[in-house]
Amino acid sequence: MSEVKKIIDLNITNGKVFLKNEVVEAGLSIDKGKIVAIGKTLPIAQETINATNKLIIPGGVDVHTHILDLIFSYRETFVTGTQAAASGGITTVLEMPLGIEGKSVLDVYEMQLKAMNEKCLVDFGIIGSAGYTSIDSIPELASRGAIAFKTFMINPSEEEAELKDLAANDDYHLIKIFSAIAKTGLVSSVHAENDAIIAHEINKLSSMGNKDFKSHTESRPVISEDEACMRAILLAHHAKVKLNLVHMSSKNAFNFIREAKQRGWDVTCEITPHHLFLSSEEGEKIGSWAKVDPPLRSREHVIAAWEALNDGTIDMIASDHSPYSDDEKDVSLKDNNFFECGSGMTGLDTIIPLMLDAVNKQKTTLLRLVESTSSSPARRFGIYPRKGAIALGADADLVIVDMHKEYTLKNEDLFTKPKISVFDGMKLKGAIEKTLVRGKVVYDGGDFHVEQGYGKFLTP
Repeated sequence: MSEVKKIIDLNITNGKVFLKNEVVEAGLSIDKGKIVAIGKTLPIAQETINATNKLIIPGGVDVHTHILDLIFSYRETFVTGTQAAASGGITTVLEMPLGIEGKSVLDVYEMQLKAMNEKCLVDFGIIGSAGYTSIDSIPELASRGAIAFKTFMINPSEEEAELKDLAANDDYHLIKIFSAIAKTGLVSSVHAENDAIIAHEINKLSSMGNKDFKSHTESRPVISEDEACMRAILLAHHAKVKLNLVHMSSKNAFNFIREAKQRGWDVTCEITPHHLFLSSEEGEKIGSWAKVDPPLRSREHVIAAWEALNDGTIDMIASDHSPYSDDEKDVSLKDNNFFECGSGMTGLDTIIPLMLDAVNKQKTTLLRLVESTSSSPARRFGIYPRKGAIALGADADLVIVDMHKEYTLKNEDLFTKPKISVFDGMKLKGAIEKTLVRGKVVYDGGDFHVEQGYGKFLTP
C-alpha cells in the first residue's frame, strides 16, 4: 500500500529569505501557523505564493504602541491600529498601559485584553502599569500574563489621566517598583526624563510668553534625558531588574547605555523612527504633528543615533505609535500654545518601510533592520524564537518585500485612523507587498484578509 503524502497549508516559493545572518534563495512551507520546511524542495501544499525576486523577512515586533482604543477610540481603535501595523509589516504589537478614572490598573488591563482579543488583526502582548500607586498590583498583573511593565520618571499633568498610574513619583518609589518587577523576571520599560527640570523650564518659558514649537523643544533639554537615563540605569542595576529605556534620543544617553552594556549590566534601549529620521529643525517646519516627548533633537543627536543603531547600542526600533485627533493637535485652537497640544505621533504604518529605504540607501544593513525591528525585541520580551525569526517551528510571521519598488509615502494611503504621518511626501524605495501572521495573509497590497479578532494574546 502506497504512503499517503500529507498536504500542508501553504508554500512560499522562489523567495530570497532572511535566515539568521544572511539572505538565502529558498522557499518556506507553513502548516497550522508554523514554519515546517525551509529549502528549495518543499512538500505539497494547498496554496502557493510565488515570491520570485522578493525578499522575505521576519514580521516586525513593535514593543511600544499606544493604540489605546476604549475611551480613546476616537483617536484609534485596535482594528485600525492593527491594520496599520499589518500594512507596515508589524506582526506583533506590545500595547502600553492605559489609565481610566475610577478604574484600577487590574480592571483596565482586563478591559484592554478583552478589546484586543475581539479586535486585533495581529498578535499582541499587554504591558502592565508600574507606578507608585500600583506597586502592589505588579505580581497580579504578571500572573495575568503582562509581558512587561512601564514606568514614567516624569509626573503626567492633570490632563493626561491615561498616564496617572505609571508615574514613579520619586527615586524611593522607583527602586520599589524596580524591585517588585525584578521578582517577576519581566522587563521594566522606563520613560526617562527629569521631571523637575522640565516642569521648571515649561513654567519659565510660559511666563515669558514663549509657547511655540521651539519652546517645547527647549523645555525638555538634553540634560533632562541624560540625567534620568543615568539615574534609571544605576537604580535598575541596584534592584537587579531588566531595564529597557524607551524612545531614547540623546547622544550622551547613548554613551551611558553603551558603557553600561560594556560593564555587563542588563539594559536595552529603543529608538523611534522620528528620532532617527527627523531633526528638531525639520520638526519645527512640520509643526504640532511633530511634537513628541522627548522632543526631536538637533542634527548632531540624529547622527549619533544612527551610529548607536549601527553599532548595536540601540537594540530596538519602536514606533511609540500615539495618534491624536485633529482638534488635539490643532495649535490654532489652543491660542497657538504648543504646550497645550498632544505629544505623540503615528508610526505603525511606517517603521519598516522607512528602514527598508535606509537599507537601500546604505544607511544601515538588512541585518540591523531585522535585528532592531524583529529578533532583538522578541528576545528581550521573552517571545523568541516563536516570534522574531524565520526558523523551523517558529510562527510563520512573515513580510514579503519588493526591495526595488519606489513610491511616495502619502497620508491618504495610511490605515491608522488619523491618516497623518510626519513622513508624508517622502520618497521611499522598498515596499511591503504582503504580511502574514501565523501563516495567514493578513495584508496584501492594500487589502486585509482576516477577520478582526484574528490576533492572539502573547505571554512571555
